[in-house]
Amino acid sequence: MKSIFTFIFSAVSLGLVAQRNFDGVQIEPVKVSDHVYVLFGSGGNIALVTGENQNYIIDDQFAPLSDKIEFAIKSINPKPIAYVLNTHWHGDHTGGNVNFARKGATIIAHDRVYDRLKSGQQSARRNTPPAEIEALPTISFSDQMKLRYRDDAEIHAFHVNDAHTDGDSFYYFITENVIHLGDNFFNGRYPYVDISSGGDIDGMITNLYMAASMIDDQTVIIPGHGQAANKKELVDYANLLDLFRELIVELRNEGKSVEEVIELEPLAEWDGTYGTGFIGPEAFIRSVYETAD
Repeated sequence: MKSIFTFIFSAVSLGLVAQRNFDGVQIEPVKVSDHVYVLFGSGGNIALVTGENQNYIIDDQFAPLSDKIEFAIKSINPKPIAYVLNTHWHGDHTGGNVNFARKGATIIAHDRVYDRLKSGQQSARRNTPPAEIEALPTISFSDQMKLRYRDDAEIHAFHVNDAHTDGDSFYYFITENVIHLGDNFFNGRYPYVDISSGGDIDGMITNLYMAASMIDDQTVIIPGHGQAANKKELVDYANLLDLFRELIVELRNEGKSVEEVIELEPLAEWDGTYGTGFIGPEAFIRSVYETAD
């Protein structure tokens, strides 16, 4: 069943990407602290950090949007984009790597982002060929690293538990009191647990609670998708994911198949709010059923 599910979604994903037109996409910057902005467009949310002599961005959406992204950034700070840091390997977060690298940016990500981009991937949502050499991280890390972007401020990058993928990283701007959680946090919708890339619902829930323990009530949280949030909203979301997991695992432990669990609609109360995004109720239930301990 899993292989059929993967094949169907790969085919659909390829068709949608081929037909996609980005002409109407607008890049909308929102200032969230003295030196950090969120750029909303199409794909994963971008964090822009303005340094004294250069800019840093976390993720870069799709390749056709690179010129629009660069224009939006230069309207804020005309300094060059010197570093691109990826939260994970998916193309809506790394698609612009090659374009920014060709203009001189250094790409940074976790080791497994390098591995998956280099080898290409097949997953339930996409069939991705190997990335061009310029798109690959030239600096990678296995656990954590720090980048100083001003004399008194740094970006703390750290790898987290397998969750959305097995190469997820958080980026914490401690001085700015801002944290980017990548696709561990789909604000207001069911998350995507990419099983074929090592994703795991238990790791995702653990990571969200861990992030909440590191921050305070004034911290601005940048999700991979959706609007920026605060600590209470993050904890509420983590609590919901924990509840969803319990409901699905309880039915699984009763001996019900994944198809039977889907038929029972255990999340019907929330589907109208959380199930209208990229991941619908069926796909989310499957991912929890297959990965929860």
